[in-house]
Amino acid sequence: MKFLKSHARLATAAFISLFLAASVQTASAQYGRQRDSRDRILEWQGQVDREIRIQIDNRRASVIEVGSNERARRRVNMQGSIPNRPGTLYVQVLQGRGKVDVIQQPSERNGYTAVIRLRDPDGGAARYRIAAYWESDRRNDRRRR
Repeated sequence: MKFLKSHARLATAAFISLFLAASVQTASAQYGRQRDSRDRILEWQGQVDREIRIQIDNRRASVIEVGSNERARRRVNMQGSIPNRPGTLYVQVLQGRGKVDVIQQPSERNGYTAVIRLRDPDGGAARYRIAAYWESDRRNDRRRR
């Protein structure tokens, strides 16, 4: 009887392990598909003391220095462009301590120009590195086909 109970426990543990492994693979696959559906537009790195804004239009990015203590040591790596169709720009903070957000989404009204704001509330400059991704509005893509 003890032998049967221990085998039943082992079988249950094995089943739960397989189920959890399959769940993790499914979640990873879904995350991968979600990531792949976005096009990387740029990667930016540099120092931020108070606030800067990055304006992206077509295949160009320019930095607007809002704070008076901003330094010009920055690097932009454009890896794509914002298409002239509806979509959403997302920002991923790879390094930095402050707040990074998209304050203007690209649209027909603004000539498909996006603006990203980086704010560093703490004293002294800090190093930031961000990546920006553009994702097409699927509803409008389906209408086009």
